[in-house]
Amino acid sequence: MNISLYDAVIPSQLQIIAAVRALVDKAKTHCEETSTAAEEIIGARLIKDMQPFSYQVKCCREHSLGAIEAAREGVFTPSLVAPPDSWEGLYEKLDEAKAGLEKIDEAEMAGFVGQPMEFRFGETVMPFTVENFLLSFAQPNFYFHATTAYDLLRERGFRIGKMDFVGVPRIKLPA
Repeated sequence: MNISLYDAVIPSQLQIIAAVRALVDKAKTHCEETSTAAEEIIGARLIKDMQPFSYQVKCCREHSLGAIEAAREGVFTPSLVAPPDSWEGLYEKLDEAKAGLEKIDEAEMAGFVGQPMEFRFGETVMPFTVENFLLSFAQPNFYFHATTAYDLLRERGFRIGKMDFVGVPRIKLPA
């Protein structure tokens, strides 16, 4: 069985983007039901030197759709734009990622294979092929930020479990 670059990246990103959106739903509902200020969760950090929940959600967009957008240009540079500071802003990032990922087709992804790609940040330049950038850099970063968003909520006592992170798996339906 051959697996395409599209199959290795896009369906799983859509799955996790949906799961992270559901986590944002749970966080928003929690704040509303407990009269917790939204900023307490949106700005929550696991530890002082880590970025907040909002940054983790923003980076899910950056390392999914943002990585594909960068592949089209051949260069990925991390966004220094501040993360959203509202539920609406978080939803906007995730909905934008979902809509953009849904528009990507297998032919475009196949065309990326073997193309040069660079990660650039300050003085750091890392050369890749697009497939190696997506699979060895963007995808691990995507999962790191999704996991950290999940962990921030768990650390605050949210009643969520592994399936809240996994979301809806793509199971084989009976014939």
